[in-house]
Amino acid sequence: MKEFSSPAEASNWLKEGKILIHPTEGVWGLGCDALNINACNKISLLKQRPGNKNFILLAPSISFALDHSVEIKASQIEFLESVWPGHVTVILQANNLVSSAIKAIDNTIAIRVSNHLPITKLLNSFNGLMVSTSANISNLPTPNSIDDIKKIFNDSDVAVYAHDNGDASKPSSIVDLNSMEYIRE
Repeated sequence: MKEFSSPAEASNWLKEGKILIHPTEGVWGLGCDALNINACNKISLLKQRPGNKNFILLAPSISFALDHSVEIKASQIEFLESVWPGHVTVILQANNLVSSAIKAIDNTIAIRVSNHLPITKLLNSFNGLMVSTSANISNLPTPNSIDDIKKIFNDSDVAVYAHDNGDASKPSSIVDLNSMEYIRE
């Protein structure tokens, strides 16, 4: 399995429509170009998850995330600036720049601007929305060992962005920006 330490090399892999095992703030993730429907479908196939289950997206910056959202209130922008970059995923109403294939039925997206340096560098190089989902088979625990993850996702279209995870002990919190209710804390 290929391994990249360079953000540019990992970014080029994503741009080729391939899958990347990547670090996050806490657990290993599987990522791809969020606008590449074939790559998104491949992740669903690899994870053995329903194709209609939505993904969390990673954006390189707050402004980039907002470019993919309908216009929001100043108070909502202030809230985003208080939690991003960080370990918080926010549900936003998507605008028409976002493919219907990655929007939920209610026209929303779940998006995060990470503060984990390896992901930040990757996203700045990639300059796009990246799918990020836990590197596990659906409904099974996410392995902690990169070697175990490589065995599970041993595929020629999968490579590793070889950097360490952050120290978060649980998945990101998820908050709905419209209701300001936490769906996962």
